[in-house]
Amino acid sequence: MHSKHTPHRDTRFWDRIAAKYARRPVKDQAAYEAKLTLLKSLLNQGDTVLEVGCGTGTTALVLAPQVARYIATDISPEMMKIADGKRAAAGAENVTFHVAASTDPMPDAPFDAVMAFSLLHLVQDLPATLQALHDQLRPGGLFLSKTTCLAEANLAIRVMVKLMRLAGYAPHVLFLTQDELQQALRDAGFEIEEVRHFGKDKMTPFLRARRTA
Repeated sequence: MHSKHTPHRDTRFWDRIAAKYARRPVKDQAAYEAKLTLLKSLLNQGDTVLEVGCGTGTTALVLAPQVARYIATDISPEMMKIADGKRAAAGAENVTFHVAASTDPMPDAPFDAVMAFSLLHLVQDLPATLQALHDQLRPGGLFLSKTTCLAEANLAIRVMVKLMRLAGYAPHVLFLTQDELQQALRDAGFEIEEVRHFGKDKMTPFLRARRTA
């Protein structure tokens, strides 16, 4: 399904790089493995989980055996084709991949956990995204995210990202600080329970939060 909320230019961008993205190795494998270990400890066998902005589905397929049902979405049809091929090869019957924007309501809600990794700095409307995800969580449900806070990058990187966006070599990007990101979660009705960093990257916090009501 395609969404009226899906930014067409960004969809084309991610479709164009999908195959290359799928081949790209994880930048910090040890940090990624540490994140997966933590996530596995937070999920339960009876959970129904939503992951938005799932890319080509690598994390979804690693975590799916930990839960009852795993629904994963992305705005890129090409990413979803690759993810579905991985799912079929792995025989992961409790995972489904859908083309959808982060603000699209999913029919499987409410979820026990909602996850957004490397996504929140890419959305068009952060408050609307967080509210949509909050509303799809059951009361007490977990929200788990890892977000690059580009406002804390050095000036050269910030300028480069903006120029790449203008030239069509980068998607839409929000320039957030970690404090702004945390406040946005609180404004959407989340209670933040943990903030941590994996590896050497100190401007990409992992946040564990909970819907309180």
